[in-house]
Amino acid sequence: MSTIHTNVKNPQLVQKRREQIVLAAINLFSQKGFHKTTLRNLAEQTGLSQASIYDYVGSKEDIFFLIHELAASSAMEAMKKSLEQVSDPLEKLRRMIRAEFGTMDKLADAIMLIYQEGHILTKPLLKSLLKKERAHLEVIESILDECVEKEILRSCNVRVVANLIKSMVDAWVLKRWDLRGYASALDVEKTILELLFQGLLEPDSTPMQYQSDGRSLEGKSALVVNGGTVLSTALISFLLSHGVKVAAHMDIVKRGREYAVLNPGGSENLKCYFSSEHGPMSSELCKKIEDEVGPPDIYIHDIGIGALKIADAGRKNLNAGGRFHQNVTCAQELITSLRESMCKRSSGRVIYLAPWAWDRYADALGYETAKASIIALTLAFARDVAGFQVNVNCIVPGFIRTIRPSPIQKELSDQLTKEIPAARMGEVTDIANTVLFLAGDSSKYVTGQTIRCDGGAELRLSL
Repeated sequence: MSTIHTNVKNPQLVQKRREQIVLAAINLFSQKGFHKTTLRNLAEQTGLSQASIYDYVGSKEDIFFLIHELAASSAMEAMKKSLEQVSDPLEKLRRMIRAEFGTMDKLADAIMLIYQEGHILTKPLLKSLLKKERAHLEVIESILDECVEKEILRSCNVRVVANLIKSMVDAWVLKRWDLRGYASALDVEKTILELLFQGLLEPDSTPMQYQSDGRSLEGKSALVVNGGTVLSTALISFLLSHGVKVAAHMDIVKRGREYAVLNPGGSENLKCYFSSEHGPMSSELCKKIEDEVGPPDIYIHDIGIGALKIADAGRKNLNAGGRFHQNVTCAQELITSLRESMCKRSSGRVIYLAPWAWDRYADALGYETAKASIIALTLAFARDVAGFQVNVNCIVPGFIRTIRPSPIQKELSDQLTKEIPAARMGEVTDIANTVLFLAGDSSKYVTGQTIRCDGGAELRLSL
């Protein structure tokens, strides 16, 4: 913090105001771009006057440097915390990589800005930035050195390996345009660990197995209903990336979706049943799908409408209310078919997705009614089929961030983030990983549960 000049003598106030300015700048730079964002924009966003901003920073370049300081200090703090009270060097390496992923997710926009606009810094600031990056890499190198000294990993150029590990982790942000929908953070983390340990272990060492806690879905089949929302299309891609054969009932796949469905109609692991061709989902269509692709091991039904904007002021979104009702009614009608199919095989996972929190702004009454209905349906259905080893659970998604901010997200994210106990919006992968747990073997004794994946938002409302 001392690198940037300030006219204010109170260190605590400087820290507070600079954090305020930096967080606003990350948001504005990501939306408008660094060069198009003015100090006037920052003043409006922070609620400070332009003169006040100049008391704490001298230029946008200073703010950019402070963004890097925030990212660097957060990453170092998370890394050191992950290594506390851990003696095994391989476990240190695993925890360190997991901590790095956590920082990448939390500060994705800031990390992207640093890579995109790093060239704007003057040589002294750039030198300071690179010095912090070197200190970060040295922590990774020290863990690798420890592994080599204990003959767990064979001798290697730890500087090269440390940089490769950091680059692979950074790819989760830098290559998010290509990775999202094709892999989860858990997939990438697991792949890095496999590449590292299987490639560097000494021949006489006992290999460490980094599996997804026995939750592999390889070879299973799934039926996804209402597969046209942002969440559903993401889950379809997620399931396919885990080797699941998917049948999906959905509307037409629109171009430009963030989580585009992979090769609809053209993949041997995916068969789409479009409502325009097959009509609405029904017991008859469910039976037809089973006859054509086989009975599903996993059934996922999204009850939401995937709202991406606020309904016009003063005018109720009648269409939204009708869609909520239609989705709940469809879920009720399909229970008989699901019960017959899964109970006959004495196995199955049923996962209901309640409407995500954005849907409240399309039709508040319809949202609350649909959410309450599907939670009640989950309990009743789970009780009915538990004795047949069929698990029925419900996920209630909170405010989930999309990669390209939707209109509703742009308008409400700042306000909502302050109200969410976790102090951030969720990621699509947060929902996907919850589905992974409920669909896999780790949850075989979990049924009739409602899991709120909302960063604690429901807890705040209940106080």
